[in-house]
Amino acid sequence: MIPIATDQAPRRTPVVTIALILTNALAYLVMLQAIRGSDDGMGSFVFRWGLSRAAFEWWQPVTYLFVHDSGSLWHLAGNMIFLWAFGSAVEGRMRHGGFLAFYLLGGIAAGLVQIYQSGAPVIGASGAVSAVTGAFIVLFPRARVSVLFLISVIPVPAMLLVALYFMMDLFGAMGAGRGGVGYLAHITGTVYGMTVTLALIGVGAIKRTDMDLLYLLRQWKRRREMRAALTGAQGAVGPWASAGKDGAERVAKSAVGTATPAAPPSAAALERAAKRARDDASAAFGRGDFIEACIAYERALELAPAAPEADETRLMLALIHVRKSPDKLRAARALDSIGAALPERLRPLADALRTELTT
Repeated sequence: MIPIATDQAPRRTPVVTIALILTNALAYLVMLQAIRGSDDGMGSFVFRWGLSRAAFEWWQPVTYLFVHDSGSLWHLAGNMIFLWAFGSAVEGRMRHGGFLAFYLLGGIAAGLVQIYQSGAPVIGASGAVSAVTGAFIVLFPRARVSVLFLISVIPVPAMLLVALYFMMDLFGAMGAGRGGVGYLAHITGTVYGMTVTLALIGVGAIKRTDMDLLYLLRQWKRRREMRAALTGAQGAVGPWASAGKDGAERVAKSAVGTATPAAPPSAAALERAAKRARDDASAAFGRGDFIEACIAYERALELAPAAPEADETRLMLALIHVRKSPDKLRAARALDSIGAALPERLRPLADALRTELTT
């Protein structure tokens, strides 16, 4: 399966990606000219400009990235197709200088690991390109890739495609693949790309978004806590405790101060508590914390399910569960519970969410 594009348009012109592709193409032409008419031209060229443990030179960890097999144009073309498909979006997140450094260091790491394991020289950009695909998965784990498969173009999840190639490299490194392929360089590049990109996001060198892998992992953890709290799991503590099955009762008691089962809170007190919950939800939504927003909206509905704003609250829950924190069951439940109190101006949004939920 050959990736030809992704659904992540680059934020700016990927000048480094384009420059790397052109440099590789130019280096290939120079190599063909240099080895023309020589019986051992390719071998001599590889030992000088490729990466070799037996004839190591200080420049080789970089120059080997621009040397490709003269007998197989696909070696060059395949690497460059992958680089264009994944590199454009990654460069947009890392910026030009950062992406170039990331690419070169990834290729250096991949090549050094490969020659440490094997005495054979290594050439080609595949280690650096694998680093780019690893970075892409961290930055855009939900992305889809258009791949050329047989005679058709089909969209597949990017994570699935990269995982497939990674597994092929693992099997190849264990002896199940064809010879002459730097499987360990590919594996090292992918691991480098994912690890370094996660670290860059963690320290803030790459800005966090609600699309990257760290956010999804954090969201997955919080959703587990949320589900446990909402189903009344025993031992629920921390920020989720107020969302348990008795959350409405605890919040209501807090709102009126001395409410007891014998003296239930008034409707006005419950509505005030519900309004505070909606305000908390709006603030959480505004800062991109959709799980906390969901918890607060649920709490508002528990406190005042018949409030004038209840249908708008249900619409916001549906919006979160369709577009921000996908959960089809909860989204359908929220949409089905919307009544006639929803303002006319918001009904097109409700209709759009119903359509998105069924497609």
